[in-house]
Amino acid sequence: PLVIADATCLTQAGYVGEDVESILFKLYLESGQDLERCQKGIVYLDETDKIRKSGGNVSISRDVSGEGVQHALLKIVEGNVINVPKEPGRKNPRGDFIQIDTTNILFISGGAFAGLEHIINKRMDSASIGFGAKMKKNVDDFKVQGKYFDNAIPKDLVQYGMIPEFVGRFPVIVSTRGLDEKSLVDILTVPKNSLIKQYTFQFAMNGIKFHATECALKEVAKMAFNRGSGARGLRSITENILMETMFVVPSIKDVHTVYLDAPAVRGERKPVLLKHPDMTIEKFEELMKNGRTLEDMEGAELVQFEDRDEYMGEAA
Repeated sequence: PLVIADATCLTQAGYVGEDVESILFKLYLESGQDLERCQKGIVYLDETDKIRKSGGNVSISRDVSGEGVQHALLKIVEGNVINVPKEPGRKNPRGDFIQIDTTNILFISGGAFAGLEHIINKRMDSASIGFGAKMKKNVDDFKVQGKYFDNAIPKDLVQYGMIPEFVGRFPVIVSTRGLDEKSLVDILTVPKNSLIKQYTFQFAMNGIKFHATECALKEVAKMAFNRGSGARGLRSITENILMETMFVVPSIKDVHTVYLDAPAVRGERKPVLLKHPDMTIEKFEELMKNGRTLEDMEGAELVQFEDRDEYMGEAA
C-alpha cells in the first residue's frame, strides 16, 4: 500500500491540525485495515521543505508547524512501535489505539526546496579573485540547478532548515532534473487527460475537430520553459491562445476544424478556422507551403471576435 501525505497540514502534538500519527492511520486504511500489509507499506511525505525551521532567531512562540513536526516525525521514521488512535482528530485518552511497527515501512520525503541551490553554490563556488578565480554561475538556469542539486549533502539541508536528526534518518538523497521543452511537449499530448486531448474533446462537443501542429506544441513548450512555470504554466498559455476561439466557434456555421500553428501561438495572428468541406488539414498545409495566403484561400479564415471594440467600450 502507498500513501501520499502532505506535510503542510501537520502540526506538533497538542496543537490545532493533524498529528503525524494520522499518516500511519491513512496507510492503515489504504491497506484495507490489514495490520500486516500496513507494516510493509510506503509513505511518501510531500512538501517536506515546508516544515523547515522558520528561522535562526529564537522566538517566544514555538515553531509547531515546522521544527516541531520534524521532531514528531523522528520516532516514526526511525522505526518504532507507534500507538495510532483509531478515531482520527483529537486524541481521546480512553480511545482505542492501533500499534503499528514502522520498522519495515519505507518513508520517502520530497519537496521543491527552492533556494537550496544558493546554499550549495555558496559552499562549492566560494568567491575568489585572481587568475584561478571561478566564474559566477547562473543559478536560475535549470541545468545549473540540476547539477547543484546532484551535489547536495546533508549539511546543505541542515543549513536550509531541516534538523540534523531528521536528515540523518534518510540515507539516500536524490534530485530530479527540471523539465525540458521535449518533456513539456509530451505532457501536452501523451497523458490520458492531457491538455490537447481536453481541447479536442471540448471542440468535439460542437462537432468540430481541433488540430495543433508540431510547431505550435513546441512553441507553447518553449514559452512555458522561458517563463519558468513548468508544466503548470501550460494551461495558462493555451487558455490565452484559445479562449476567444472556444467562445466564437460554436456560433459560426460550417466550421469543421480549428487549426492552431506556431504564428497563432506567438500572437502574430489568430487561429485558423477551416469552413469549406473540401478544405482539409492536408490541403490547407499544402497551400500554405506553396506560398498562398489566407486571403487567397476559399474556406479558411481567422477567428474574429465580432464587435470586440464595442464590448470593450461598454466595459470601460
